[in-house]
Amino acid sequence: MQKIYKAPYVGLLGLFVGFMTQPLGHAVYRLIEQGMGNTYPIGAAIAAVAGLIVIWTGLKKEELGATWRGMIGGWLVWIGLFEFSFRFFGDLYAVPPYQVEPGVPNGYAAAAQASMLQATLPLMLALFVIYGLFNLQTKCNLMRWLHRNLRFSPGMPTADNKRSFARITAMEVLFVTWFCYLFWLYAIYFGTQGPGVNVIMGLYVAWSIWALYLVYKCTKQVRVAPALRYGIAAGIVLWGSAEMPAHFGAYQEYWLKPFEFPVFNAICGISFLAGVLLVARRRRPDNVPT
Repeated sequence: MQKIYKAPYVGLLGLFVGFMTQPLGHAVYRLIEQGMGNTYPIGAAIAAVAGLIVIWTGLKKEELGATWRGMIGGWLVWIGLFEFSFRFFGDLYAVPPYQVEPGVPNGYAAAAQASMLQATLPLMLALFVIYGLFNLQTKCNLMRWLHRNLRFSPGMPTADNKRSFARITAMEVLFVTWFCYLFWLYAIYFGTQGPGVNVIMGLYVAWSIWALYLVYKCTKQVRVAPALRYGIAAGIVLWGSAEMPAHFGAYQEYWLKPFEFPVFNAICGISFLAGVLLVARRRRPDNVPT
């Protein structure tokens, strides 16, 4: 079993766990939505509070324990405070479904919560710049890459500054999920106008190449906690490549029908739990040879 905690397996384990958050997250959303009916805000609130509690319990944990707790907490907060908030306020203000070119078979049609989510783009960009690009203490590979290539740097991180891995991981889950949602919603929105499907297909190919590169980078990870953090982002991006064909009818979105496909969704849940347990049971410090 110790082999799984070495490259390339440890990175692929982190990738698997990060990837499985996505179909399982959709399934949990549907279970709350369909199982609780009009009382779904109660289920959303429970998920959100549970997520915040899990993140809180990870604040004083060591790096690995804080990382997997931050992942689960951020995942629950996304479901409870983000996805269901868009649904709730879409219902509250009776936001109508939006459609480009009504009546056209491939015209873009968005539910109210999708329109609410698209409206958050300026907020996400503002937080990305302030929290990410202007962050003196960041060790995020993307942020440091942007600093180097834009010839802009707020300075080097303070030596020996302790990082809150639970908070960092939770924010990673939220921001990467948020970004991927917005990217594909706008890709579909603009792709159904003008050149249409050619735009979407071009973006899909470019996105998939990026996802494969991230998978390759996962195989280079050598420590469990960083492998999980890298795998979370890579897995969410890879999910875009796996999910988009379903939106165009290539196969059914089983994760959106947990009551119709209980076996599939149970396997997703068990697989995710098994992956998290494999990560959490790593007791030996990452820097100690096995």
